[in-house]
Amino acid sequence: MKELSEAETKAILEKIRSEYREHGKLNPKAFDQTGFEQRYLQVLKLRGNISKFLTEEVTFLEQLKSKFQELAAKKEAAKAQTLNRIMDESIEKLAKYKKVDFHPLAKVETRYFYGAMLDFTEIELPVLIYIFKGTPEYTHLQDAVLQVERIGLTRRGLPSMKMQEFMKTLLDANGNAIVIEKASQNLLKDGCIALKNIIVAVQDLTAKNRINPDMIVQVNEKEYPNSFNAYNGKKFGESLNRITERCKQIIQDFRMNALMNIEG
Repeated sequence: MKELSEAETKAILEKIRSEYREHGKLNPKAFDQTGFEQRYLQVLKLRGNISKFLTEEVTFLEQLKSKFQELAAKKEAAKAQTLNRIMDESIEKLAKYKKVDFHPLAKVETRYFYGAMLDFTEIELPVLIYIFKGTPEYTHLQDAVLQVERIGLTRRGLPSMKMQEFMKTLLDANGNAIVIEKASQNLLKDGCIALKNIIVAVQDLTAKNRINPDMIVQVNEKEYPNSFNAYNGKKFGESLNRITERCKQIIQDFRMNALMNIEG
């Protein structure tokens, strides 16, 4: 083996030390620079073959880096699989809701959320309005009802007002993923805040005995057929419990329970 010059030895030493420093930040146990320095001192003390030692150290270091990269790639793959599984499980939870493909740029989660709010507006909201409309207690719910309607109430086959605004935001985003994500999260947040406010108002009014829980829901079958099928003939108390549970379920399924301070 050709002996290294002093300059070559110095350059290789610096290269090895640099590699140990950089990779040691990621895995100090594997890339143990102290161990290398001790081995180097031993060779110097024993007047060993420095050229051979450094050549072997370079080979060892390359093998170590290769193995580390292989393990890192496996970890990343495993992490990606875990993330994919979490996302798949999250989407599976949403499959119970109607998926509305209202815009090609909309996220899958947003399509399901729109479907959830459409169904809530069509099924639960008419009952809520029937129970409270025309009473002083309705003022506690009015703002939340309006917010739900802005997202879930369609007219003449057109998307709701809120969704039309959202679609404009998607177009204006021009493919910007950050803008789309922010708009999507804001949509979910606004809808879930309205649902949370319904929960709070209903629970408060119920606790204060502001409604008669034994009165019977009578929904207009022609105007609200799905609501009629789900709630007609049921007592106010039972219906309100079901409505608040539905609100909670939507909030939890769309992972807004922590933000809304809803246990789940």
